Amino acid sequence: MGRPPILFVNGALGGAEGNSAALLDLAARHLAPRAEVSRIDLSVEEGFATHAEAVGRAQGFVFATGTYWDSWGSPLQRFLEEATPTEGSDLWLGKPVAVLVTEHSVGGKGVLSRLQGVLSTFGLLLPPMAGLVLSAVAQGPPRAPPDPDLWCPADLEIVCHNLLEAVSGGRAFRAWPTDPGSPGRRWLRTLQGP
Repeated sequence: MGRPPILFVNGALGGAEGNSAALLDLAARHLAPRAEVSRIDLSVEEGFATHAEAVGRAQGFVFATGTYWDSWGSPLQRFLEEATPTEGSDLWLGKPVAVLVTEHSVGGKGVLSRLQGVLSTFGLLLPPMAGLVLSAVAQGPPRAPPDPDLWCPADLEIVCHNLLEAVSGGRAFRAWPTDPGSPGRRWLRTLQGP
């Protein structure tokens, strides 16, 4: 099958200089050895029409966006609105997609879930563990031990692997580390008054 074409769609306001672009750069390191990666930056060339040909050539996608008031970037919103007439067409139908979201502190998981839902409705295929949210707050101090319940940059390797497996028709999906402890355990410390 060769190296399948994967299209990166940067829908963040920060464009090539933002956090979403930096995250796409990391994804490219994982994907480039096995895929032909190309990019569109919706903060520069807005809308869908100019990108329809690139969408048609792609065999898989990575959508990236920041989190803005609990939603994705306005360039991505415009792209999706203008692409709506192509919903369910050969441009999208059955092509695997990964979704990468950046956030400062909160709201990104809602953006991830909603965007995956929209892309699925367009006809794209969601592989397992093919979406993540990287947060400035969750990154913590540079020497802090990683929390297995928080996404980290290392999880991007799993996202990229699973996307390539889906694009190639494989089933050797991987999972990232999880915290197997009791999800019902008490973690909130008792707050004392003054």
